[in-house]
Amino acid sequence: MIFDSLNIAASSLQAQQRAMDVVSHNIANVNTPGYSRQTADLATLTSEKVAGLNLGRGVGVMNVRRIVDPIIAQAQLNNGSQLAYWDTTHTGLKAVENVFGSLQSTGLASALDGFFLAWKQLANNPQDHGQKVNVRAKSSVLVDSLNNMKQQLGTVQANTDANINQSITKTNQILDNIASLTMQINRHEAGNKGAVGQANDLRDQRDQAVRDLTKLIPVQQVNTADGGLMLQTLGGDLLVQDGNARHLARGAAGSGNFSTIVIQGSSSAIDQSLQGGQLGGMINLRDNKMGTYIQKIDSIAANLIFSTNQIHASSASSTHQSTLTSEQASNVSLPLDSTQQTVPFASKIKTGSFKLHVYDNTVTPPVASRTVINITAGTTTMSNIVTAINAVAGVSASTDASGHLSITAATNHTFSLSGDTSNTLAAYEINSFFHGNSAGSLALSSNIKSNADAINTGQADAATSVVQTGDNSAALSILALQNSAMSIDATPSVSLHDRTTSLSTLYGTDTAIALQQKDYRTVESDSLKSQRQAVSGVNVDQELVAMLKFQRAYQASAKVITTTNRMLDSLMGLIR
Repeated sequence: MIFDSLNIAASSLQAQQRAMDVVSHNIANVNTPGYSRQTADLATLTSEKVAGLNLGRGVGVMNVRRIVDPIIAQAQLNNGSQLAYWDTTHTGLKAVENVFGSLQSTGLASALDGFFLAWKQLANNPQDHGQKVNVRAKSSVLVDSLNNMKQQLGTVQANTDANINQSITKTNQILDNIASLTMQINRHEAGNKGAVGQANDLRDQRDQAVRDLTKLIPVQQVNTADGGLMLQTLGGDLLVQDGNARHLARGAAGSGNFSTIVIQGSSSAIDQSLQGGQLGGMINLRDNKMGTYIQKIDSIAANLIFSTNQIHASSASSTHQSTLTSEQASNVSLPLDSTQQTVPFASKIKTGSFKLHVYDNTVTPPVASRTVINITAGTTTMSNIVTAINAVAGVSASTDASGHLSITAATNHTFSLSGDTSNTLAAYEINSFFHGNSAGSLALSSNIKSNADAINTGQADAATSVVQTGDNSAALSILALQNSAMSIDATPSVSLHDRTTSLSTLYGTDTAIALQQKDYRTVESDSLKSQRQAVSGVNVDQELVAMLKFQRAYQASAKVITTTNRMLDSLMGLIR
């Protein structure tokens, strides 16, 4: 029995020492990211039957467990993915806040209001050169505003796409790390059953790596009993299985001509599966946010350009024109509305006509003639127009090598254009106010840039060809565009003012939602961290209490050995 006592005490010494080692390990890792508190499971050793009695054999450490709540762990994975998604989206939106202006700075709405105010002032005094200069200046401000918005949004889009490449590289590194850790876990736990003998520290490292991964992409996690791990995208694409990792890569061009994201070796895009994490936030920012804003400002610009040019191209001033050159080039042998033409608004051309008024300035008042130039959709070419104009006395027409149309008045003659029902003049930018078809290509026409007096405010009378000196009908028609519903690009028919307001409202709403979601996910993250800390975190005070408990047990076991040793000495003394 004396030897039994020694064995039992020895088992206690060993068990208390192992438990003390676990406490020491916990305290050492109190500040280690992702570390889960461990605890030693003490249990009595199998009893032994002696003289009809079942006597205990002491104590042993049956297992060292890490304390983890799987529900909290899964919630952290979901939260980390969503927090990164909304944080990335919100940061990107804040970066373009200046693009949309504010109460303290000039934005698109202010520039558009200034443009139409200038036309209103010109309509009140249509022959005032100063007012025409003002229209040109305010138009330049609007052009610059749309140009800058397109350029800045495009830059953010391009930078975001470049950042996606960096995130893909980081994602692949984490996937490799998870696969490597899984292999190490399998080697350490080989032969063990269930939760006994788990590689706790390696599992903590792998769990932390998975949490880091979900900050980049959302994943589905499946754990197996033998320490294995399988990770999939939300769409079911395999990323990691045990020790094998599949990398992300860039695929074919997708939305906005930006490369999609694929699993290396596959051509199927997984962009739609990335509804979380930094990568998902970047895709959302690049395509859904910046892409939508760019489409909307391009739509504003396109409707502004074509609608203004429709009016201005059919208008005139009392000084008339001596020469005009189209700012859009054509393939002179193809129909004006052919899909093979590179003219942006060629599809808007329809069967109709425009009038060419020619003035003989050798007499006072000038003698005017009027010729109708007919356009048949699908048939009329630029060469046909040249031929028709050359048949009119006092003017000539030609096209250059690029296909630009030029109309030139003969000596002592001038001309004006009016009544275009075919949209040819606006589409090919003949006598136009604007050039381009989008926010990025928008510019003032060459004539307006070089001469503010080329701004037309009136119209040639359909019967007499006369342009009255105080005629402001064209200026009033352009002014009316501010609140006139229109659509030349298959978008809903709304006014330019409403389009601008809608864009600003959309940006404001997107930013508010992103901030709200970011704040909500941040609070949720803090709460989950607190919950995990309460369950899995190391509390130094508790560990010190546990340390004292094991220390006392160790000391008591040592006392048992000392006492037993004395008993043995007494016994041996009797024998001697």
